[in-house]
Amino acid sequence: MNEVKVDVSGTVVSDPVLRETRAGDPFVSFRIAVNPRRWNAEDGSWSDGEAQFFSVTAFRALAGNAYHSLTKGQHVMVTGRLRLTQYEARDGELRTSAQIDAHDIGPSLKFGQSTFTKSVRPVIPSNDRLADDAVTLAMRELEGDLAPDEGDSDARQDAVTEGKEVGAADINGQAGTGDAATEQGERLAS
Repeated sequence: MNEVKVDVSGTVVSDPVLRETRAGDPFVSFRIAVNPRRWNAEDGSWSDGEAQFFSVTAFRALAGNAYHSLTKGQHVMVTGRLRLTQYEARDGELRTSAQIDAHDIGPSLKFGQSTFTKSVRPVIPSNDRLADDAVTLAMRELEGDLAPDEGDSDARQDAVTEGKEVGAADINGQAGTGDAATEQGERLAS
């Protein structure tokens, strides 16, 4: 396929938010900042380049694991498919958004230590996940062009089911507690 694959190392700048697509599949979204460092040979020092921001979306098992593992300020590495989209912002300006459909996310051990806990994960087919209306709304919220309480609330409720958190065990296909968790686990296991 003719897709742009990227490996990005940066800092999480927004806490991950867990939601569901219209089909009921969990996804997580957050933003990362990438600050390139440049060596200045004249004065023998490092300086920060201009920050680049990416909206990251992960689905299903990766969504649950990212949601329960990542917090704002952590250094992470993200591998995935890059998509550049144009949209009209609230101020009427045409803007470009850099989005990554994450295939893998991990902590950067350059800046700290991590403990790994393995989880069981079902095999789930991939599709054009970034085209889902709920994902599009989440990306616009992350980029600050749509306030969480703005817009047609009925349309937002149809596109995004908020307030229904799904635990990592549920997302990984294991039985959870409560009807919603059980349904989520059954949906992922099938």
